[in-house]
Amino acid sequence: MKPSKVLGVVFAAVFAATTLSTQASAAEYRWSCRTVPAGYTYVMVRADVGCEPLYYVTLPEPGLWACRVPAGWTYTATRASSNCWWNDQYLLAKA
Repeated sequence: MKPSKVLGVVFAAVFAATTLSTQASAAEYRWSCRTVPAGYTYVMVRADVGCEPLYYVTLPEPGLWACRVPAGWTYTATRASSNCWWNDQYLLAKA
């Protein structure tokens, strides 16, 4: 198996383990190449050949651990996370 595939599998496993245990509700997620669309936040970022960075994006909602606090939102806690560029996640709350 290629190293990039192994890395992808590892990230997916870590993401699934942390996300399933901490999500406030069943949000919809999708991958976004190089940018986070306006109004969205991301919960994971990874390197991908041909599309770097690759963001796992979703609409913000209270109780979501996100890598970025979108405009119009605030946060109530932080935690260390290897899923984000800056190694911190924010527990989102409505501003």
